[in-house]
Amino acid sequence: MDCRGQLLASCLLLVLFGWFFVWLQSLFKVGAIAGLLSLLPDFVRELLGVPLEQIVTPLGRLSFLYVHLVPVLVCFGWAVARGSAAVSGGISRGTYELILTLPIRRVSVLFAAAAVASGGAALLAASLWLGNCLGIATVELEGEVPAAAFLPGAANLCFMTFCFSGITALLSSFDRDRWRTMWLASGFFVLSLILDMVATLWPPGDWLAYLSFLSAYDPQAMILAGPEMLPMSLRHNSALLLVGLAAYVLAGVVFSRRDIPVPR
Repeated sequence: MDCRGQLLASCLLLVLFGWFFVWLQSLFKVGAIAGLLSLLPDFVRELLGVPLEQIVTPLGRLSFLYVHLVPVLVCFGWAVARGSAAVSGGISRGTYELILTLPIRRVSVLFAAAAVASGGAALLAASLWLGNCLGIATVELEGEVPAAAFLPGAANLCFMTFCFSGITALLSSFDRDRWRTMWLASGFFVLSLILDMVATLWPPGDWLAYLSFLSAYDPQAMILAGPEMLPMSLRHNSALLLVGLAAYVLAGVVFSRRDIPVPR
């Protein structure tokens, strides 16, 4: 399958980056980090969404790994690639013109794509957590940091990746050009990010969070939530799972009813 190379490279990158991030954090002292964060503007602290006294702890500093740009972009790339390949990718390559003449249900084809996307999302999240664990085991840190504390963040990353792959698959089900689907999905991601930021920074617009699937992606808060971790994880991950499933179901309905055009 054409996704094997991407999945293998992405998993390897996340393992290495997970270890590297822990090593990098070990170079900074708690006092220096606290002084630096105290200089941040108020709106940046609000975007962090976590109290400053929690961020400066070893656990708080390592929790940034799950909102770092590198892991998010890697998972974004997987979700967009797999979601766009679900329908428009097969049409643009010309493979569906042959495959869909066979006695198989179109929904089965989409289900296979969803299964690959879901399994890959789980492997990517597990790879990042594994790199995190390797870093904790091999790098000397200030204080004990339990590796299991990062599992809620890894789970939230997995569900976010699955959700976005479903949204991309829904966009793909309407289209015939894979690149256009990828650009539309990227624009949707950016719009969701903007809505989430506005909802966080502008109290009268907090209702905008319901329009962004990224409002349910808050791994850092889950890692640092303590006793509130379980209900928060269930609430956020359930929302991402339901949105992703609904998107795949709608994509299946559209895909099963539409015509398959001849590739250009």
